[in-house]
Amino acid sequence: MLSDFINRVQGISLKWKLLIPFLFFSFAGTTSLVYIGLSSQQEIIKEEEKKELFHFFDLFLASVRQKGDQALSMATIIAENPMIKRLLLERNRKGLLNYAEPLFKELKNDFGIRQLHFHILPGKSYLRVHQPDQWGEMIAYRTSIMDALKSGKGVKGLEWGLTGLSIRGVVPVFRNNKLAGSLEIGYPFGRSFLQNLKEHWGPGFAVYEKKSPDTYALLASTNDPGKTFSLTESRSPGSMEQIRIFIAPPRFPNVALLTGPLRDYRGDVVALVEIEVNRSAITDRLSRTRTLMIVVGLVGISVSFFLVWIVAVLFIRPIKEIVAGAQEIAQGKRETRLKPGPNDEIGVLGHALNTMLNSLKERRLQIEEHARTLEIRVQERTADLVTSEEKYRTLVDNLPLGVYRILSDGTIEFINPYLINTLGFDLNHMLGNRFFWQKKVWGCDRAESEAIMDVLKKDTEGFLEERVVEDKQGRKHVFMDRAIPFWDESGDLRWFEGIMVDITELKRLQEKALRTEEVRLLGEISARFAHEMRNPLATVGGFAHRLQDSLSGNERQEMFAKIIVDEVARLEDILKSILSSIKPFSLNMVTVDINEIILSSLGEEKDRMAQKKIELETALSPSIPNIQGDGTFLKRAFGCILKNEVINMPEGEKLFLSTAGEVDHVVTTIRHDAKGLANEDLSQFFYPRFTGKADTTIHDLPLARVVIHRHGGKVDVFREGEDVVLRIELPIVSPG
Repeated sequence: MLSDFINRVQGISLKWKLLIPFLFFSFAGTTSLVYIGLSSQQEIIKEEEKKELFHFFDLFLASVRQKGDQALSMATIIAENPMIKRLLLERNRKGLLNYAEPLFKELKNDFGIRQLHFHILPGKSYLRVHQPDQWGEMIAYRTSIMDALKSGKGVKGLEWGLTGLSIRGVVPVFRNNKLAGSLEIGYPFGRSFLQNLKEHWGPGFAVYEKKSPDTYALLASTNDPGKTFSLTESRSPGSMEQIRIFIAPPRFPNVALLTGPLRDYRGDVVALVEIEVNRSAITDRLSRTRTLMIVVGLVGISVSFFLVWIVAVLFIRPIKEIVAGAQEIAQGKRETRLKPGPNDEIGVLGHALNTMLNSLKERRLQIEEHARTLEIRVQERTADLVTSEEKYRTLVDNLPLGVYRILSDGTIEFINPYLINTLGFDLNHMLGNRFFWQKKVWGCDRAESEAIMDVLKKDTEGFLEERVVEDKQGRKHVFMDRAIPFWDESGDLRWFEGIMVDITELKRLQEKALRTEEVRLLGEISARFAHEMRNPLATVGGFAHRLQDSLSGNERQEMFAKIIVDEVARLEDILKSILSSIKPFSLNMVTVDINEIILSSLGEEKDRMAQKKIELETALSPSIPNIQGDGTFLKRAFGCILKNEVINMPEGEKLFLSTAGEVDHVVTTIRHDAKGLANEDLSQFFYPRFTGKADTTIHDLPLARVVIHRHGGKVDVFREGEDVVLRIELPIVSPG
């Protein structure tokens, strides 16, 4: 049955063979284009909706950050109020409440803040202006307050407190460089905040506060209850801390919704926000577009059917004439050319038949000619093969890698000069010793070499091995050995040929790269340890200060406490220096003027030089070329070096500084009197001296040398008579 159907299909007219596929593909193509067009349009619209939702989510987070910035700014302004500083330092709670309460009411009416809160060490609530009756409890759980008290810097962010979730800004309060406590400003985070965002941007917002790891309760919303896609429908318990987007979810085809986490100051998820956008206009536009594309597709199919029918009829007629002519050519009945047709494909086909007719005549003549000259061509081909063999032999002899052939009994049949020169052995010794290859190259005994031979006899692919071979002088070379076996007609191994590539230098570079990675890893570990040590040191230092203050009546105990404070300060200086030197950084290479960098750095040290009565003498060459470098880091490096020199120079001495251009680099020379500077100080010049005095410790001094080295330069420190000389070289590199 099937074969009969296939035969009938094959026997139909050429016209229908053309019409049926064309019509089928026309229908399939039009349908596919309509489907793809609609699908693509829907996908594009969905992607745009996703981008819009992400944009609203970013705007939401930016609004939270903006409120945090406002809270931090207002807190900073209030913290600078002299009256606030004095009352908080004196612990005058009543006076502080009387002074701050009118200010709180004014800020609440003008800016909508909800909290004004004062804290004191070691993390204790001192005065809630918004709730004066609640105070005195420890609030060490408030990370932002503890960080502000420890670091002495303001912080901001979303955080839980006694009054709930708020956008807070916390700043320390200092008076006469003494920490009096901290001040907090808080914005409400509820429906009024969300409603304001909806009025400005359009979409609906809902916030769910976190009650447990998998439980969230509605905190505030701008949407009507029961008319939106709820949180329980949009998220599973395991995905609460991920951003998810839903376009036209079940039962809500006209809704596009995003749910994303909200994190507090510590980075923990404390709530979720839902952003809902109405997409009714989009669904209506898609429906109209679908109807239009279906109508256009049906019209296109009808037009295609009519046009294909006409083309098929016009196409078949000249083909019949050409087929008849081709049959006559095949039967040898036609010697004359076909009648030329038009310059279309049919005409080209007729021209091809005429060309084929001419070619058949030419081929017949060529075959007769080849038969007469066949013996001469064989001789010429043989001579070409001999020449090719000589070229191959010359190429192998001059290749920069080892080429060899070993017979099945282990005898070396061929080895190229490169491998002979590399190993350094005498050629006659190598060819005359049957077991030379096994012992010197494979490095194995007779039993092991027979095992390798057995592998070559069974494995048609041969082997690829990495080998370490000693030459005649005992130097070790690492080769990548690739061997391929060859058999005779009976299947026995005749020989195996191979290539040995010297990868000694490559292995050395790999080991060097590994060592470099180990050094980088050690730097990261050091940075990690330094960061981990910073917080315990800060805690010890804080309690040591409190201990020192509490022992003011006991001189001996106070002296011991002061030693602890001083030593902790030295450890903190050491940590700062370590972090400065191992912290990774990237250079932004631009064109810089070394003279300008040096003059700017000297300007920063002008007051210190005047205080120490240091005489400055400069000789900056105006003709030195600009270099490629990072101006910020170079200024930082030169500033550290000049500051170190000024601090450590004796009073009343002369500081000489000059620049000059050499062949391929710019040289900066710093010179001054080095009386009292030991040779050990020169060898450890770039190690900071931790004297316990803040103004004499330069933490970035190791970084200065790192910056110069990263620019491809070098620093030399040496004596010249009674002077110490710093010579800094930086390469001149073209910007291209």
